[in-house]
Amino acid sequence: MNLHHREILKRIKQNSGTPTKHTFSDSYLGNEHPRYPISNPVLRGVLKEWMKEHRELSVNDFTKLLTSLFEGASSTEKSTAGMLLDYATPEQKQFNPKIFDLWLNHVIGWVEVDTLCTSKYTSTEITAQWKPWRALLIKLSKSKNIQKRRASMVLLCAPLRKPDNEELSEVALQNIDRLKAEKEVLITKAISWVLRSMIKHYRKRVTTYVTENKTTLPAIAVRETKKKLKTGRKNG
Repeated sequence: MNLHHREILKRIKQNSGTPTKHTFSDSYLGNEHPRYPISNPVLRGVLKEWMKEHRELSVNDFTKLLTSLFEGASSTEKSTAGMLLDYATPEQKQFNPKIFDLWLNHVIGWVEVDTLCTSKYTSTEITAQWKPWRALLIKLSKSKNIQKRRASMVLLCAPLRKPDNEELSEVALQNIDRLKAEKEVLITKAISWVLRSMIKHYRKRVTTYVTENKTTLPAIAVRETKKKLKTGRKNG
């Protein structure tokens, strides 16, 4: 275990209790990893304070810390890694995006995947480091690992809410085309999420795409996207 990982885990334990498993939660969250009974606000408070104390941490050491956390036994540790990206300095975020491919080997279920893939990091760094990210997003969409295929979708949601980026929207629709025949909810809901995230800046393109592909897209994606187009909300 990484030394900094050990420090953070100690603080988590001080603010929670013994790791637990709950049958309903395991089914809902999509994995059987143990979790510490600590609320997200408390956990984020712990992490924010820790990062304030370690702003001098180099990008190399920060990356090693995140890797150690993703390799941790508990879902809490894995989620912690994704949350730390929200509090990292710009310098600490300058790691090679390819490492996401490694990190995704250690997460299971929508909560663990999404905590990593929807951090504040994604809203700035995917477009800032577009060339390696473009290659990685396409690679993930072709993976045999369903967690990575979901990641190829949800990683796009935050940057797609920013002003127009035609290359980004093109990759998004290409990835949807690769995955739209899948039936697993991890993928069908992710497709819906991406399409809805595109509406603000690519409304005409989304409308045309959904109309032309309504018989091949997941029904939930068509339904939720049409509601968002009509009412501005997921559920009209």
